[in-house]
This record gives sequence, structure tokens and C-alpha cells, in this order.
Amino acid sequence: MSPEAGLRASWNAPPVAVLADQSLVWGLICRDALTELEVPARFLDATAIGGGALERFRVLVVPGGWAGHKLRALGDGGRAALLRFIAGGGSYLGFCGGAGLALNGPGSLDLVPVRRLPVERRLPNVSGAVWIAPAGEPESAPHPAWQDLPRVLPSHIWWPSQFEPPRAAGVSVVARYRAVGRDFCAADLPLRDLADFPGPIPWAEWEARYGIHLDPQRLMGEPAIIEATHGHGRLVLSYPHLETPGDAWGRRLFRNLLQYLDRQAAAHVPLGAGKPQSVLPEPPCPGSLYHLERARATVDDLIDFGRRHLLWDWRTPWLLNWRRGLRGLEYGSMAVTLGYLRDVWPHLVDSGRAAGGWLQPARQLEAEVKEFCRRAQWLLLEEKVSTQAAVLSKIGSVNPTVDQLRADLFGSHMHHGGRCRGVLDRIDRFLIAAWQLRDQAPGANRTR
Repeated sequence: MSPEAGLRASWNAPPVAVLADQSLVWGLICRDALTELEVPARFLDATAIGGGALERFRVLVVPGGWAGHKLRALGDGGRAALLRFIAGGGSYLGFCGGAGLALNGPGSLDLVPVRRLPVERRLPNVSGAVWIAPAGEPESAPHPAWQDLPRVLPSHIWWPSQFEPPRAAGVSVVARYRAVGRDFCAADLPLRDLADFPGPIPWAEWEARYGIHLDPQRLMGEPAIIEATHGHGRLVLSYPHLETPGDAWGRRLFRNLLQYLDRQAAAHVPLGAGKPQSVLPEPPCPGSLYHLERARATVDDLIDFGRRHLLWDWRTPWLLNWRRGLRGLEYGSMAVTLGYLRDVWPHLVDSGRAAGGWLQPARQLEAEVKEFCRRAQWLLLEEKVSTQAAVLSKIGSVNPTVDQLRADLFGSHMHHGGRCRGVLDRIDRFLIAAWQLRDQAPGANRTR
């Protein structure tokens, strides 16, 4: 059974909607997956959703990214429109942070009566390949979306939360974690390098030193994908990133879930209803490209700085592998998203525009990126020196200098705040504009 065989099967359903806001790198890989699957998609911002654009669709995909930032971007109007869409029969497919957005609890939409597993009970810092299997086998048949798929298939997780075991009526487990794959990491411990460990791995001792759970057996049998109903609508929430590049079986399951959710919504959501998307962004002027290129070059220099100081390296073309105790996802996200913008922006430029057309936002982005990276180099040096005396964590007090720089650059929480939030919010607007302009270009493939 070849995973590639069904990647480009004919799509005979309407386009799907994608919540673009606050997805960043995860939006890029979601878009890449939809392109490979040849599933037409429209990337909507929160303004369009609040204005009624969801009423033209049957399925909404919500990529990864911090759930709280997505909720903030939606605002009251977008949140109300999304709730109406689901209650009226629309379908929702969320990955990682997009899954968390639909759960019960702070920073979420409370669409599904399931909470995140408390951090003291979960495996909190894991990434890489996992194997998932349909829940209930062999006693019951697998989920309809498992059609033509192996009973155990590989996928990837990237620092997920976990679901509390569902107990409420109307909530079921679609898939559970069965095993870990070759590139799986618990914190900064690659499991493949422990295969020949002399004797039992002393997980309890290591967990005491790290201060977190590390043993991957804690994940086995736990819910990986769940399904729930809300009003007339249906939601599938997945902590595995089925859209991960190169993950053919995961993408096959992604496609099957989209088809399943479209069929479920078809009985309740008529085609052709609803309002068109809000006014599209104006095309950029040539001068805006200059400032985007300078912003990207500045972040490239920061990435090179971190590599010279042995703080990180590229794990994949779109994801850094960074030293424990530092931040890395934020720096890598800036590099990858600005690299994407540098590549696509020239194709969107209106050469007849001498000014306007994203010129001032691009100038502001360049200035903010330069100041952020200048301070980030200082922070990284201070953090590197501090590791000689103590074990660092991303949050919590280290010393007055590190604490002040961290608060300024990232805020005081695990999710990004401070100057980083300002930079990534601005990049987010450029990404959404690029996606929407590409989608409305004559003859465009709507997901490239």
C-alpha cells in the first residue's frame, strides 16, 4: 500500500476555509499540504470571518499556533461568527493549537467539553515522529476517515498539549498514540540515540533532574485525535500535525478527514449561501520588497549568530532544533516566514505603484526586526553564559539582565509576547495578504 497513491485523488467538494490568523509557519505547512492534496482552499482572516465569509463554506481548517493568539485575533465578532458556523452545521478540523482553540478552558472557544491535560500529568516537551492507531480496535471498526489506510500509521507531533480523556456525551476518540518513531525527542533527548543504552533507561532519575516528565510510555494509549459535535456541527481535533511536510500517510488521513467532515456538513450547510470575502488587500509597491529583504537578511544574521554559538541548527527546512532552556521556535518562525515572503512578494508587486502598497508597513517591520534582533543577540549571549552556572528554563528568573531582556522581548509567558509578538503580528498581516493576493490572481492555484 503506497501512501503517495491517494494524495492527489479527485476532490469533488467545495473549497475549504482556513483561519489564517496567527498560524505563521503552521499556516505555511498547512497550505503546502492542501496544495499537494489538490484540495482548493481560501485563507480567511478574522475580519472576513466576522463579516460572514464562513457562510460560504462547509469545512473550516484551523492550523497550529497559539490558541490564545488566535482567539485574540478573532475578537468578539469573529468568535460569534465561528460559533454560529459550527452550531449551524459547519465542520471544524483543528491541528495542535487549532485543536486547543476549540477546547474548554481559558483562551479557548469552549466548543468541545474536553480540557487540556494538566502539565503535571502530561508529557510536556516532545516532538517528532509518532505512530497512531484507530481507537477501539479490534473490538470496533475504525473511524470512517481511516478508509484505505494502514491500521497503524506514522505522523508527527511538535510540542503538543494533550487531551483530558473524553467523558462527555457526543465526544469520542478517533485515534490513540501507539508508538514513537525514529526522530522522536523527549525534551532534548533523541530516542534513537538511547536504543543501545546499557540497561534500563533511568527515566525517573532523569525526570528528577529535568523537572518534567520524559518517559514516552506516558503518551502511549492516550487520545491523539478526538471528534465531537456542537449543535448541528462536527469537530475533529488532532494534536498530531497530519500536514507535516513529507508525512504522506498523515496527509492521506488529513484528506480523508476533510472529505468526511464535508459530507457531515453537507446536510446542514447549503452551497452558495453567505457573504463574499471582505475587500482584498492592495497589491504591494516595489519599495516594500526592499524592506522585506532587509528584514529577512537581519533575521538570517541572527540565525547564523545562534549557529556560531552552538545554540541551534536546522532540524528541518522549516524548523530549528534549539538548546534546551532557550527560545527557538520564535526565531525560526521569523526566518521561515520572512523567507517565504521574500520568495513570493516579487510576484505580487504592482510595478506601477510608486508608493503606498505596503511600503510603510514594510518599513516598520524592518525597523522592528532590526531592534528585536539587536536585543536578541544580547539576550542569547547572556543566556549562553548563564548556562555555565545553572540549568535554564524558558520562563522563570535567571538573573536581572536575562530577566529584563526576556520580559522586553517575549513577555513572561510561554507563548510569545513583548517585542516578539509585535514583530510576528506584523509578519502575520503580510502572510495573510500574500495568501489572499495569490488566491485571487487569475489562473492561480488557490493553495500555493
